[in-house]
Amino acid sequence: MATPASQGDALFLAFQSALAGRYSIERELGRGGMGVVYLAHEVHLDRPVAIKLLPPERAADPALRERFLREARLAAKLSHPNIIPIHAVDEAAEFVFYVMAYVDGETLADRVRTRGPLPSSEGARVLRDVAWALAHAHGQGLVHRDVKPDNIMLEYGSGRVLVTDFGIAAVTGEGAADGVSGTPEFMSPEQALGQELDGRSDIYGLGATAFYALTGKLLFEGSTPTEVLARQVTEQAPTVASMGMPVSRKVAAIVDRCLAKSRDQRPASADAVAEQLGVALEQRRELPVALRVFAKDGGRLNGGGTILFPFALLGVTVGVSRLFGPLPA
Repeated sequence: MATPASQGDALFLAFQSALAGRYSIERELGRGGMGVVYLAHEVHLDRPVAIKLLPPERAADPALRERFLREARLAAKLSHPNIIPIHAVDEAAEFVFYVMAYVDGETLADRVRTRGPLPSSEGARVLRDVAWALAHAHGQGLVHRDVKPDNIMLEYGSGRVLVTDFGIAAVTGEGAADGVSGTPEFMSPEQALGQELDGRSDIYGLGATAFYALTGKLLFEGSTPTEVLARQVTEQAPTVASMGMPVSRKVAAIVDRCLAKSRDQRPASADAVAEQLGVALEQRRELPVALRVFAKDGGRLNGGGTILFPFALLGVTVGVSRLFGPLPA
C-alpha cells in the first residue's frame, strides 16, 4: 500500500503532466477536505498563481464534477478588491481545478494561532473588509456558505484582506456532518439544520469568525462535528465581552448581533455590518489617544457629548470636553 507521502507525490506528478505547457507546479501550499492547493507558474503570462484541485475521488462523480465547475464559474464573475480573483476554471484529463491569483500572505486562522487575537481596531478593519467582500457577492446572488478564518487571507506588506472559496464548500462537502456541508464551528443555525440560505447565514459565519479573531476562542466546541452543530442550533452564543478581552464595546456589540440565533435579528445585510464597523473605526480615530483607554474602561458620554469619567478616590467627575471639545455620540 502506498504511503500518504507517495500518494501525494503521485498526484503531483500526474497533475503536472496534465498541465504541461500551461502551468509549472512548484509546490503544494496546503490540502484539506476541499482538495489540494498548489503554487504554480503560469507559463504564457509569466506570473505566479494558486491552483485548487478538486479531490480526484470527487471529480470522478459526473454530477459533482459539473456542479463544481458551475459554482467555480459563478465565483469567477466576482470582481472586488477584497476577493481573490479566479483566472480560470478548467478540466485536464481526469482533473478538475480552478486557477486564482496567488496571495503572498497568511490566513486569518494562522495569524491568530501564531500571534494571538487581533487588537480591537485591527480586527474591526479586517472584519469590515470581509463584510464588503460578502456584500459584493450577495449582490451577485452568491452566498459564500463557509465564511471562516481559513478562507480569509492577510497579504504581507499591504495588510490587504482577501476572501476566497465562494460557494465551493457546498460542492465538495467539506466538514460535512449528517449531510450538511460547511465548517461546524462557523456554521449558522439554519445551515446546520439544512435550511435554505441567504446572505444572513454568511453574516453569522462572519460573527463566528470575528469572535475567534478578537478572542482567540471558538464560539462552540465539541468532541464531534454533530455535537458542535447541535450547540450552534440550541445554545446562545457567548458575548464577546464575556471573554474578558480588550475589545471596543461598539465592535463587540456588532459581533454579538451577527451571532443572533434568528436570522431576522441579525444585521439585515453585509453592507450594514461594514457600515457599522466603519463608524466604530472612525469614532475611535477621532478620540485623542490618551482618552481611548478611558473610553474603553468605563468612560461614558453624557447627553451633551461630554465624556464623563468617575474618579472614585477623588470623589469628582471630570468633564473632558472642556479640554478637547465636544466628541461625537
